[in-house]
Amino acid sequence: MSNFIKSLVESQAEGSAENYAIEKFNAFANKKYQCKDPFRDPETNKRLTLPDELQPSKTDRKFWKQCQNKAWRDDQCFLSICGFYMSAGCLSIGSCPLVVLIPILGPLYMYHIHSKLIKKCQKEQPGLLSEEKIAKMYANIAFDLMIALPPILGTFFTWMNGCSTRNCSMIYNAMCKRLQENMKNDQHSLEVESVQVPKINGYTRTKR
Repeated sequence: MSNFIKSLVESQAEGSAENYAIEKFNAFANKKYQCKDPFRDPETNKRLTLPDELQPSKTDRKFWKQCQNKAWRDDQCFLSICGFYMSAGCLSIGSCPLVVLIPILGPLYMYHIHSKLIKKCQKEQPGLLSEEKIAKMYANIAFDLMIALPPILGTFFTWMNGCSTRNCSMIYNAMCKRLQENMKNDQHSLEVESVQVPKINGYTRTKR
């Protein structure tokens, strides 16, 4: 009985140590790769890109750039069609705050515009976003719809809230997290492949 209790305590201690290490790693990763502004890198003040050290593919880079451009057009400047940095000066307003000027139908159409970013992500990057994250992103749009209902003021509230910008940040964080997991899996595979095949009585087991 005492041996059983001892082994139980040791297993719980090992599990707690492993969980602690994982929490520390996740805290470090979240601190480094979590973003609130999906348009600018706070360290370089340049356009935010996926970290090179996470080895993103060309497809991932292209997808992220498209998400950035869409969020920028939705919230910041609807004229930015040919280039990300295109601006109209004092007329820099996103398509969502602009359509809210139309009573009743405007906020509903704004909801449709915001939802396109989520649908694009689900179609082109299936499995990237969990159901919880998708629900949170739609909740952001629903909140934007509520504050957009008051005439005139709704446009200002929508512009300040930046719904697509918030959702775009969540996409960036999810992509960084997935790239981290892919790197850890690749590293584990390399470690397994590097293990030497044992020889038993002069016979070497071959891999199948």
